[in-house]
Amino acid sequence: MSEQNEIFIRNLNAKKTELAVKITELQFKNHPELDKRYGEKGQERCREDAVYHLNYLIEAIQIDSQELFNHYLEWAYNMLAARKIPIDDLVQNIHYIKDVLSSEFSSNEVSPAISFLENGVTHLENLKPTQETYLISENPLVEEAKQYLSHLLSGKRDRAALLIDQLVDKNVTVTEIYEHIFQATQYEVGALWQRNEITVAHEHYCTAATQLIMSRLYPIIFSNKKNGLKMVACSVASELHEIGIRMVSDFFEMDGWDTYYMGSNMPESHILKALREHNANLLAISVTLPIHINKVESIIRNVRDKPEFKNLKIMTGGYPFGIIPGLSEKLGADATAVNARMAISKANALMI
Repeated sequence: MSEQNEIFIRNLNAKKTELAVKITELQFKNHPELDKRYGEKGQERCREDAVYHLNYLIEAIQIDSQELFNHYLEWAYNMLAARKIPIDDLVQNIHYIKDVLSSEFSSNEVSPAISFLENGVTHLENLKPTQETYLISENPLVEEAKQYLSHLLSGKRDRAALLIDQLVDKNVTVTEIYEHIFQATQYEVGALWQRNEITVAHEHYCTAATQLIMSRLYPIIFSNKKNGLKMVACSVASELHEIGIRMVSDFFEMDGWDTYYMGSNMPESHILKALREHNANLLAISVTLPIHINKVESIIRNVRDKPEFKNLKIMTGGYPFGIIPGLSEKLGADATAVNARMAISKANALMI
């Protein structure tokens, strides 16, 4: 990233709350019907959304990825469509972001942002609402996954746990349960929330219940013979999504690795300390929200700068790495994977 872009990003970060207020004021001034429709609470939500848009715009500029910004707009598009909020509101908001940034910064400074915003609007105008499902017929345990999710959405954690126990008794492997039930239903929960079919409370309950049920399988997971390889696994600071990297860590345990799973929201200094203490062969870093990609880049840069970690391999994973081509290489990682099975295959290849 050029020095001019770095300065622009710093200034945009510093002013984004102030800019969000101006963006909201401009949109409500030019569309008084919005005030009648949404009132003060709507203005507050609009300001929050504007900050969110700016955060994603900043991250997209930092890693030079129109794909990132477009995917974010797709997510916002489908989320708003499911809540019966006119898509024109989102398109107008992006236009007002462009207007406010153009008035606050010089044309040279703001030109990259304007390009991202204009391309994003074009992308939005060609979209149609989608209803994606992750419980598909190709899943060999799809019926069990549907039943498991139904139990959780009904608040029946004990029945969900019993279902998993019965599958284990039928010699269904833990890896199959993780991949075809836990992973599939977690993705489906996210899709249901996006479509406004469940609440955040449902989402959090399903995640917490699945984590508890996963822990019941640990006597099986930790019973495998070790292969002498060690991995430190975590999500970056401010990233609260941890179930994905926990699943990956458990897969590595079942493959014979000795894993040190640090959970979510892990400060960079603690990650470096853990790498030293455990003499790790591999660092696995997970990020779900693309606005945290910069933290992954910082960790990788600091690890690479230290001679003591010259033989350490780094693997990245999570949602952004599945939608942005070449992101892992751009950040300086050795590999990335879209699922736990692929992660193990690539990690073992790196150890040769």
